[in-house]
Amino acid sequence: MKINHIKKLSIVFCISFLFANEKEEVLKAVISHAGSSGEITAEYVVEVFNDQRLQEEEVIIKRFQKKPEKTKTYLEYKKIFINETRIAGGARFYSENKSLLAKITREFEIDPLIVVAIIGVETNYGQKTKEFSVINSLYTQAKNMPKRSKWATKEIAEFLVFCSQNNIDPFSVEGSYAGAFGYGQFIPSSFNRLSVDYNKDGQKNPYEWEDVLGSIAYYLVENGYPKNDFNFSHKSKAWRGVRTYNRSDKYANVIIDLRNEISRRIFLLN
Repeated sequence: MKINHIKKLSIVFCISFLFANEKEEVLKAVISHAGSSGEITAEYVVEVFNDQRLQEEEVIIKRFQKKPEKTKTYLEYKKIFINETRIAGGARFYSENKSLLAKITREFEIDPLIVVAIIGVETNYGQKTKEFSVINSLYTQAKNMPKRSKWATKEIAEFLVFCSQNNIDPFSVEGSYAGAFGYGQFIPSSFNRLSVDYNKDGQKNPYEWEDVLGSIAYYLVENGYPKNDFNFSHKSKAWRGVRTYNRSDKYANVIIDLRNEISRRIFLLN
């Protein structure tokens, strides 16, 4: 659905009569990004912003202020994810999805337990995916967090592209406080660009394991994760590839530590 640019300009001109100044600036920026993508209309963006469900959530700002990657030591951070629940859950998830993971391993030439560990850290193997409205999370960041405002504005546009293309109510999707969603906790731009329809059913589904696991593997390889490389040492190519999933040294370390614990558990079970 291509945007008519003359029509877009007239809509932007009228925005100030419809919205408060603080919402107007975000709306204009989202429409600008939408125009660049050419995938959604300005009218659609205005309709979403005119919805009373679009709200700021102060708790999201507080969550960023207490972001564990920044506020906790590695030992404290590690305790959140390296525990019996995540280790046993990872071994069980691997066993239940062994054939699918073996297929992904062959196709992408990637260690399957890294993929499992990412799922374990991100959503506890699909058990924790919903906390905040994705669009409200991104809107809160765009309005209240100057360092993230430009990024969040672009992600709102990307999220609306995803919702429009899949006929989804933007206010029905819940995810993390940062605006990620699905079993793999992709941010909207990453989902639009790097997710795959791995089961070939015609849809890239963020809540379907075949698509999710295939998408994580594809994402890692596209972001420099080396094929058939099992060197997970600090700053190795594999470590750097894992780090692209969440730009944090602590995150990369905990993924690899959980991967190793799951591997040991699987070995003991066999």
